[in-house]
Amino acid sequence: MIRTVRRSLSIAGSALLMAAALASAQDRGDVRLGITYTPGYQPGLVVTAVGAEPAVADAAEAAEAILRTDMAYADRFEIIPAPDSLAGSGTINYPLWNQLGAVWLVSSEMTGTPTGPVWRVSLHDVVFGELKQVQDFFLPAPGDRDFRMSVHRVSDQIVRWATGDPGIAATRIVFRRKTGDGTSDIFAIDYDGENLTRLTSDNSIVYSPALSPDGGYLLYVSYVDGSPKVYERHLGSGRSSLVSGVRGLNVTPIYSPDGAKIVLAHTAGDHTELFEYGRGPLCCERRLTFTNAGETLNAAFSPGGDRLAITSSPLGNPQIYVMPAAGGAPQLISRYVFGERGYATSPDWSPRGDRIAYQAWVENTFQVVTVNPDGGDRRVMTSSGSNEDPSWAPDGRHLVFSSAGQRGNSLLILDTVSGQVRTLTSGRVDQLADWSGSLP
Repeated sequence: MIRTVRRSLSIAGSALLMAAALASAQDRGDVRLGITYTPGYQPGLVVTAVGAEPAVADAAEAAEAILRTDMAYADRFEIIPAPDSLAGSGTINYPLWNQLGAVWLVSSEMTGTPTGPVWRVSLHDVVFGELKQVQDFFLPAPGDRDFRMSVHRVSDQIVRWATGDPGIAATRIVFRRKTGDGTSDIFAIDYDGENLTRLTSDNSIVYSPALSPDGGYLLYVSYVDGSPKVYERHLGSGRSSLVSGVRGLNVTPIYSPDGAKIVLAHTAGDHTELFEYGRGPLCCERRLTFTNAGETLNAAFSPGGDRLAITSSPLGNPQIYVMPAAGGAPQLISRYVFGERGYATSPDWSPRGDRIAYQAWVENTFQVVTVNPDGGDRRVMTSSGSNEDPSWAPDGRHLVFSSAGQRGNSLLILDTVSGQVRTLTSGRVDQLADWSGSLP
């Protein structure tokens, strides 16, 4: 059987995307990265202790711990510990920090009240011996449910100051978790593994989660009414509404980058095609693909919303194609050699626009692969175990994916630049992850 793929319908026991001889499918001849990443330069960064008034000491301690983790998980810096002799607040000794290898230094002080801490954060350019940025951030109380996310937003601002690129701390990841005998539900978790939250409780088969660009809505597929239908849930109220329930299959929904449209696959005749739906009272349906052979599903928008990466199987086994979002001829971008059975599914387009990630059958198992939008510069990013369902972080360099191997089932996060891998969840069957954008 085909393994579960991101936003796919194989978990429903469908015959879609079935291959007659999966074991012979190969994606060979690629640059195989895995554990062969060449370490690159990472500027040294030090986070000094947060100076705090007694009334906000607890908030300062909590914020500092979160900030240190965020800076490490950014995978952009060599974290330099602060010696005790330099750990206190006061004048920044730029020459000494420079000798210790620091390029950036974060200093901060917290004032205000326990219910309204004010965090003044400064980023220093140690090499040039100057203050680069300083800003006051108004935080909720440490016990507030938004405290951690507020600190994550501060961390992302520091990353942007230092690198010019977005951070990944103020994000969440939604995924499907098997919760019982044949049942599953959608969960959400912060990017650092905190705040696990169950979003659905359908006591049914649920899969294909996709977050709206603002993080306020969730698309998903559920069998709660006996057949696969696409629903949209408002995460604030918990209310769900039906998006597509045509007879047959309704699967793999996604939002457009501006949140104004939904693209999904549903049955058209004896197979599936992609359709576009408008959101709101003027909702309408428009067919995007006319494959008429095999199955077409699993769309992913380019950042500008003008192109789609899709999974389609007119050649027999599924492959990855790119097509105009308004409809038009698809271009094959995954590796296909006549006489060989390639197999590629679950595309996701990097927010930078420069790479498309997907899963491919490589040497008798699934691995995460990335390519340029034209199919060039193919790279196999994983090498151990079976790895599926890739989804990009908003920085366009981190990927979350499901992994099964000697250590069991996990959701893993990979920095595609440094090769650093960390575990997000483990011990449960978690799949089909979708990484949010930066949350407001």
